[in-house]
Amino acid sequence: MADKIKIIAIVGKSGSGKSSIADMLSEEGVPAIQSYTTRPKRGEGDTHHVFLTEEEFDRLDDSIASTKYGKYRYCGRLPESDSKIFSYVIDEVGLAMLRKDDRFEVFSLMVIAPSHERMDRTSKERFERDNDYVYSLKYDGVILNNKSLELLKKETIDLLKKLKEKWNNL
Repeated sequence: MADKIKIIAIVGKSGSGKSSIADMLSEEGVPAIQSYTTRPKRGEGDTHHVFLTEEEFDRLDDSIASTKYGKYRYCGRLPESDSKIFSYVIDEVGLAMLRKDDRFEVFSLMVIAPSHERMDRTSKERFERDNDYVYSLKYDGVILNNKSLELLKKETIDLLKKLKEKWNNL
């Protein structure tokens, strides 16, 4: 049996720093699983998704962890890469689906940031939508994002080193 693909599944409320952590992991050689969605682009800086029509989304035949959040659909697709470890910014429904998929070994990472910092990083609408959400799954790790980017990067790299040791230096 082939080795399972390792996924660092990053979950958290809007503005918590999920995408920042995925970017930091990418800088360390851990490619991100591309997210596809039917939602509209939020601006020029909105680069963590591929934006599709409903018809285009329906034609994806190799998607993973397909979910619906609000009225929009989301899924991932593995990049063409020789990497054995990937990161994926995902919600809890998608995380539950990943955990059930026998192709993957998942490390779930919850990212938490103080409300006042999240308010500064995201739109009022997204902040209010997420603010009362209660997470129900258990997580393998937690990063409290209440520090400088430099310290967040150090904590992210330290976590990656520990995971690579656990996963036999992939």
